[in-house]
Amino acid sequence: MRDKIIGVDIGGTTIKMALFNNDQLIDKWVIPTLIDNNGESIPQDLIQSIRTKMAERGFSLAELRGIGIGVPGPVNDTTVKRAVNLGWKNLPLKKIIEDELQTVVTVLNDANAAALGELWQGSDEQYKNIVFATVGTGVGGGVIVDGKILNGKNASAGEIGHIPLKTSEERICGCGNKNCLECYGSATGMIQTMNQLSEFERVENTKEIFALAELGNLAAKQTIQETVDYLAQAFAGILNTLDPEELVIGGGVSEAGTAFLAPLEQALEQYLFPEIRNRLEIRKALLGNDAGIYGTAYHVLQCTGCAAE
Repeated sequence: MRDKIIGVDIGGTTIKMALFNNDQLIDKWVIPTLIDNNGESIPQDLIQSIRTKMAERGFSLAELRGIGIGVPGPVNDTTVKRAVNLGWKNLPLKKIIEDELQTVVTVLNDANAAALGELWQGSDEQYKNIVFATVGTGVGGGVIVDGKILNGKNASAGEIGHIPLKTSEERICGCGNKNCLECYGSATGMIQTMNQLSEFERVENTKEIFALAELGNLAAKQTIQETVDYLAQAFAGILNTLDPEELVIGGGVSEAGTAFLAPLEQALEQYLFPEIRNRLEIRKALLGNDAGIYGTAYHVLQCTGCAAE
């Protein structure tokens, strides 16, 4: 019976992989991401690792219901359009893996995969409409409507970090545009803001900012206030448009817990449409680094052509 699923989350340093028996996780492992020669060996590394793990567990490849793969970059149903950190451009990843392992493969953006993972296993609530935002080195996210990830015509839906802001200064985003949300709302942006505001303190990470704020440092408090205000304005634009059931916040900055989430919720209140205000569930993401492998596996479960025999 085809009841085994492989979930894969490709990162710039490691590739996280998991084996599921339908919806039950039975194994997890990691292999290095070898990006030499524009990551040309990565597909074969995946294939070999899957073959090895299935053999170790005493399963045949014929038992695979499908393989879900999350990639850091825009992805359509068949092709990785661009993955800068891996050196990929227009790579037909789906076909490469399917031809070798003779099973259905689904591919999706890694942030979208994390959003699906949180939808599936991050809460006891059976929600179908959520906005997932990651606030870390950058700002990313995913939008799920009626249980399905929203990918968009150009495979760029959910690029929350590139919502443009009107600001008093100019910062250049990694995408080439000016004053994107992640220039100000990310950990990188927070650190830059703090070091501009503080006359004496120089910080290297957001943990220092939250620690200084707790001690009463005015520059740190102002940094947090400005950051959450930018995030709240951008998030409210999405929330007021989609009216989802839940906003899920992940990423490294969310690890500050209530020191970050409480002022963010407070800032959101002034921008949310009145009918949404106080009726939206807001929570911290629960799956951490495992969100992607859960999400890619769930993507296979959602796949109409991946039904178990």
